[in-house]
This record gives sequence, structure tokens and C-alpha cells, in this order.
Amino acid sequence: MASSHPSLGETVAAESPETLPSDTVLIIGGGPVGLLLATVLAFYGVKSVLLERNKTTTKWPKMDLTNARSMEIFRKLGLAEGLRERGVPSNIPYTVLVSSGLSREKAITQWLLPSVDEYRNQIRTQNDGTKPLEPYQRISQSIFEAWLKESCDANPLIDLRYGNKVEIVQSQGEDVKVTAVNSQTGKRVDFISRYVVGCDGSSSKVRTGLGIPLDGGPIPGYALLVHFKSKDLARLQKQGQFWHIFFVKDGGMGGAIIAQDEVDTWTVHLFLPLDADHESISSEEAVYSVLGGMGGRYEVKIDEILVRSTYRPNVAVSRSYSALNGRVFLAGDSAHQNIPTGGYGMNMGIADAYDLGWKLSAVINGHGKKGLLDSYELERRPVAALSVEHSKVHNDVHAALGKLLLPEAAVIDHDSKEGEALREKIDQHYQEHDGENKDVGIEMGFHYKSPINIPDDDDSVPAPVWTASRYIPTTWPGVRAPHVFLNDGTPIFDHFGKDFTLIEFPYTVDLGSKYIVDAAKENEVPLKHVVLPGEDNALKIWEKHLILIRPDGHVAWRSNDIQDPASAKRILNAIVGSQSGEVKEKIAFGVSGSGVISTQSEEFVLEKMGDLQK
Repeated sequence: MASSHPSLGETVAAESPETLPSDTVLIIGGGPVGLLLATVLAFYGVKSVLLERNKTTTKWPKMDLTNARSMEIFRKLGLAEGLRERGVPSNIPYTVLVSSGLSREKAITQWLLPSVDEYRNQIRTQNDGTKPLEPYQRISQSIFEAWLKESCDANPLIDLRYGNKVEIVQSQGEDVKVTAVNSQTGKRVDFISRYVVGCDGSSSKVRTGLGIPLDGGPIPGYALLVHFKSKDLARLQKQGQFWHIFFVKDGGMGGAIIAQDEVDTWTVHLFLPLDADHESISSEEAVYSVLGGMGGRYEVKIDEILVRSTYRPNVAVSRSYSALNGRVFLAGDSAHQNIPTGGYGMNMGIADAYDLGWKLSAVINGHGKKGLLDSYELERRPVAALSVEHSKVHNDVHAALGKLLLPEAAVIDHDSKEGEALREKIDQHYQEHDGENKDVGIEMGFHYKSPINIPDDDDSVPAPVWTASRYIPTTWPGVRAPHVFLNDGTPIFDHFGKDFTLIEFPYTVDLGSKYIVDAAKENEVPLKHVVLPGEDNALKIWEKHLILIRPDGHVAWRSNDIQDPASAKRILNAIVGSQSGEVKEKIAFGVSGSGVISTQSEEFVLEKMGDLQK
């Protein structure tokens, strides 16, 4: 009897096209970015259909840190505590070790990153605007994705369709046609949608199908990843409890181990030259080789090998973030790829998802204009390029080991003056270059430059100075507004509305805030007006008496007063994208002398990405 199912690799005739309502977004890719975009859209009352080629969420560990800025986003969505419940407990420090091998009694050096509890205490006691509201959180992507999918499954505005592999994305009149193949039936299915977002990873079918090039490419070398279970804590934690250990080998950095939960789940990365044959290395031998460092094999009891793969890090940014006249967008790894050092990859994708999510929602809900969608690339692409560049800065800290070990790496384990001198040199190097997972200026100090942010009307006020290593609090338009606890102990962020928020620090005279409020009502722009009398500390940090906050917590406009209804109307028109629909400039990355991300030519992007590959 003939089977009714198609043979492997065979597809059958397409079903009738499914046309999505104009208020529904089609998302391609069910990783963290796609799932979060669906969550953000639903938060603003917008429906989505999500297509994912796999039948379920990832088994791969991938990212293992949700940074402070991402946790602020999850807090606004009401998801922060749910994520923390599934992550590493809040009392465990995030210690990073550099070791020549676990056969040695102690590591060469360490970075003592605080636990979530310690970080929270710093935030509470240092109420000067320099800290985030939320600490970071360690959680493996395999756990993160499964949790986020559960949340999406329970949301009536989100339609998840796993097992649908997208093959073609093309224009169809004013809409977009997406062709997918269902893995269960083998049938081709066409979807017609007004808006499509490609969250489908580094080999994005959406990006490649539309012919959008990447600037940049792979760096030399690759890694063999082994994800495994082991409860052999006495041997694994011989040099102390850790989050990461980087292992020195003859010639430089040989590999790393990551504690996914510090209980029984671990990931090893064995760094290999391009001509190495990883297939000749068993998963167990890869683990033993990494943990042994300079000392050769170091065996631990492995209970189970979970997954194994190879990867080659890329440093790349998509030439464009949108196509088909602003109907298709890219987010996450489809738009940018970086070296894992610093943990910027998925966290950039989270910020992409929130930025694009609130802007698409505003347009679909009627109060946002096309200029909002134009601003997505103008704002997010330079931030991605800056973060990609900085991931290589962190990677270069480890790459410098090769030179530090010269002329004789073997002395690193000797109980001699030469060995002691080499270990001290490596310790000093890592203590002087400790920005990995600490550079909050990269994570939350960037400045969005686009027409939906209104510059200060006082040209004498200098732009804020930007630095990678710290966040300098300011309400300069385009920058994330500073966190501060108010007099009653509540965070100012928790007073923001779901959409736009006007913060007012009242003065003895009328500041004209009613003009903004009235203009918002007239234009049906959702706005929450928050008046904060007697908040001297917050006013000092926030710098102005009137500050207009976007849904993502970035500043759209600020002033000490507003004089008339016409000015208020111009401000409201700008922040909802009414005046920026024709903006075509391309913003690349770089930091100008003032510290503000600067506009550069496409030639500069190509040159810079070429430098990063070296």
C-alpha cells in the first residue's frame, strides 16, 4: 500500500494562500528574538503569526546571559521575575577564571563579577542614575526559549506555527508573499501579509532571499562546542565555583567552559585552527583537552553528552535592515552577528525586538506614521555595529595571550621566578582589560540619532560624552533615560506608561505641560502624564523639568518649558514619525569626538568591517 506522506525532501502542491489581516504581523523565526517580538506586539494589542522551521525550541545552550538592559525590557513586559525563577539563583556570584588547567591548584587570575543580590544592593545604595534598574541574569538559551514559548503559547494574540520552513519572500502588490514548506505534510503554504519580520538567524532566508548583503564576515579559526551533563563538582570546581573559565594552552587561548546552572550542566568550547579536523576529536576528548589546558588531559565524569556542534564567529552587520518599501524588516542575528565575547548577540536582538515591536504596533494601532518604521534602521543599525566592534575588543583581550606567553609558554606552570613573572603578567593584563560583561556604556549608553528624537533647542549644551565602560546619566534626546529611585522608594521607570510618558518636575511657574497633553489627545497619541513634585534628586539627574519618554524608555524630547500649542503639535508629529517618512540617510557606526554615534558612509562600514575580520 502506497504511503500518503511525501518522501524525504519531496514537496507537494501548495495550498490556497493564507492572507493575514492587515493588523497582523508575520514573523519568520522562533528563536528568542522572534518570540520576544511576538510578545512585544501582543503587549501593545497587536496579533502575530510566527513561522519556525524546527518542531520545537532549541536544545543548544548558545547565549547564557541576559544583560541589565534586556532585564529592564523584560520588567516592562512583566516577565523579569518569571525569567529569574528559571535562571541561576540570585545569590551565586558570576566569577570568571583564567587558568592554565584544572590540574593546577589555583587559577592564574579572576574577574569577580557580583551576584544578582550583590548587584541589587549596589543599585539600591548608589542612587545617582549610573546604574540599571535591573541586574543581569544568567540563563541558558535552551531554558530561556522554552519558557518564552510557553508564554507565547498562552497568549491569544500569538499564533505559533512550528515546523514551517520559509523558502521564498517576495513582493506581492502592496503586501509580501512568504512561501513555506510544512515539515509534517510536505505541502507548500503561501502567506500574504502587510508586514514581515525576519528573525531567522545568521543564515536568514529573509535576508538572503531579498539579496541584502552583509558587511563583514567570519574571523580566523572556529570552535567545537560540547554541551554535557556532569555532577563531578569536586573536579570541575577544583579552582573554585565559576561561571566561565578560560584556559591557556601553548600558543594562546585554547578553550573555555561555561557553567550553565552550576549544578550539572556545562558547555565546553574547544578553539581550533581552520585546518583542524574536529570529527577526529570525540566529545569526551574535547572536554578533557579544554579542562587540561597546558597540562594535557584532565578527565571528569561525564554523565551525558547533550549536543555537539561547530561554529565560526562572524563579525557582520546587514547592509540594510528593511526591504520592499518598509514592509519587510530584519532583527537579531539576521541583521547582525558578533563574536560571543561580551554577550551582545542575543541582547542586541532583544533590543531590536522591542524597538521594532513598539514602532510596528504604533503604526498598526493608528497613532504611528511611516517615519517610525524608517527610524528602526537609523537607530538600531549603528548600535549593532558598535556592539559588534566591541565584541572584538573583548576577544582581543584573550587573543593577546599568544604574545604574552612568548618566548616559552611552558614556564607558566613552573614554580620558578620565570613562571611567577609570567603568571603576574597575565594577571595584570586581565585586570587592566576587564570590561567583558561590565561595559554598561555599550549595553545602555548608546544614543539613537533619528528624526523622531527632537534635539535640544539650546546649542550651547554639549552632547553627552560616551564611554564604553560606564553609563553616564543624561536625558539628552535619543539616550535611555536614567534609572533613579524616587523619594518613596519606587523606581521612576515603574511610573512610565505603556506608550509615551511625559515626566514633569513642577516649578513655581506653569511649564506648559498641558500643551503636550492636549496635543496628544488631539492626535490620539497614548500619553501618560506623570507629575513628580519635590523630587530634587531625580530632577538633578534628569536635568530638565519636562521630559518626553518613548515606549522603550529612551528620551524623545526635553525642555524646561513649552510656550504654545503649535510647538507641542510639532513635537508630537515628530515623535510619531509624521515628519521623517522621507529620511533616506544611512547611519553606520563610529563614535564622534563628542561621544555620540556618528553618521558615516557605506565605504566606511565596509572598511571597518574588514578591519574587524583581521
